[in-house]
Amino acid sequence: MHKQTRIFKNRYVDSVSLMSLAAKVKKQEGVVEVVIAMATDMNKAIVEQVGLAVEELNTSTVNDLLIGVITQDSDRTQEIFDHILDTLSGGGKKDKATQQDKVYTSLESVVNDELKPTVAIFSIPGQYVAREAQIALENDMDVMIFSDNMSLEEEVALKQYAFDHGRLVMGPDCGTAVFDGVGLCFANEVTRGDIGIVAASGTGSQEVMVQIDRLGGGITDAIGTGGRDLSLAVNGLMMREGIRRLSEDDNTKVIVCVSKPPALKVRDLILNQLKSIDKPCVVCFLGNKETMHDEGNIHYASSLYEAAHKAVSLSPSYKGTLPELKSSKVSSVEVNPNQYIVGLYCGGTLCYEALDQLSPLGTIKSNLRHDDHVTHHVDGTTHVLLDLGDDEFTNGRPHPMIEPSLRHDWILNAAKLETTRVILLDFVLGYGAHPQAVQESLDTLKEAFEVEKERSFDIVAYVCATSKDKQGFESNVEALESIGVKVAQSNLHACELVASLIKKGV
Repeated sequence: MHKQTRIFKNRYVDSVSLMSLAAKVKKQEGVVEVVIAMATDMNKAIVEQVGLAVEELNTSTVNDLLIGVITQDSDRTQEIFDHILDTLSGGGKKDKATQQDKVYTSLESVVNDELKPTVAIFSIPGQYVAREAQIALENDMDVMIFSDNMSLEEEVALKQYAFDHGRLVMGPDCGTAVFDGVGLCFANEVTRGDIGIVAASGTGSQEVMVQIDRLGGGITDAIGTGGRDLSLAVNGLMMREGIRRLSEDDNTKVIVCVSKPPALKVRDLILNQLKSIDKPCVVCFLGNKETMHDEGNIHYASSLYEAAHKAVSLSPSYKGTLPELKSSKVSSVEVNPNQYIVGLYCGGTLCYEALDQLSPLGTIKSNLRHDDHVTHHVDGTTHVLLDLGDDEFTNGRPHPMIEPSLRHDWILNAAKLETTRVILLDFVLGYGAHPQAVQESLDTLKEAFEVEKERSFDIVAYVCATSKDKQGFESNVEALESIGVKVAQSNLHACELVASLIKKGV
């Protein structure tokens, strides 16, 4: 084995690009291990763990780029290094930059060029975001912060400034938004229409917009807020600003709000604001245990699919016939003993919804729980739902929506457990997602079926996508079904399917 590690001082590249490149390089012939990352303490620890540490690592900082490679021969090591550097430098692009393609090295240079952009998207180390975001806000830009690790105090300060000045701060850790039909970060290609979305969850927003599209409706904008927005500390500042924007937008006729249960004080602020609006509003507080009845212009939904269904039914432009809206909760059923569901999710909100929907089945362990039933692994002794996109699983690695192979070992290990009756998966497609997420997983799914062909075993999958998404929705569904996977029509339907499969007597 041949190793090489190099440190590039003061060279920043956003983490999504680095993770995606590392995943692609690792698949190349002769490559044993590769690390391409900024020199954070966590990433330096990973470099040491895989045997790529060098003396310069001790003096490197978060501003430095580190590249480490292990290959089967020395010539291949240099080839891989050259390929990485060429890719990071934009190699292979034959067209020269035109005046319209001008590259800027700072936000100040953009402002000084009088371009007047309306949105700034940040994917830089969290400790540096606040300063840059403040500059953007002061120059009349909305801000989308893909980065995480921003302090709560900085988030509150930025959002209060934005709220006072009629601007948006989406994030930190905000992965989904759509403005004027343009998807930002992770989003789906959906029909334009008259339904606006404000969501404190990325895949929750994607599921709602996808289901609206499939039901024949369309959206104006989808505004993300970041997961902490509806906490007492942040006070729902950006959900309130998002609601204000949509309420004043003549093209938006219906407003949908999606989040986990807010702090009670924040919930009341949101609901009182919605009640003052002369537009129908759909509210989906996932996991809310309090029964809430429709009141005036406010319509409550207990699932993402129900939120989409109600929104389309309230849309004045919708002229079609909607399918009947059945109960939005999985029924309590008596289940077969020692037959369990293993959910391996890419989308955190989809996993959270499944945890809520499947709760009538009994104890379900999850990394999303904050009680005695929290778990980070699958041991074959109970139902388990894991969000594999959570930080604990993605530290130093790409998100499974970007690199689906990270889920493959989980699938095979779950299939080998005799008590696994059904594996539940999601495939979230669209902008930002892997271009062939389903195809990358087909061989693994076939192997899982082969491992357990002697007993009752099923795989249920939900594909969160529309027919307009570049990966191809219908072809991916057909590919999964052709190997025996049961494909659900929504995340809610996926929960109903797995519940029926473990029902006693089945």
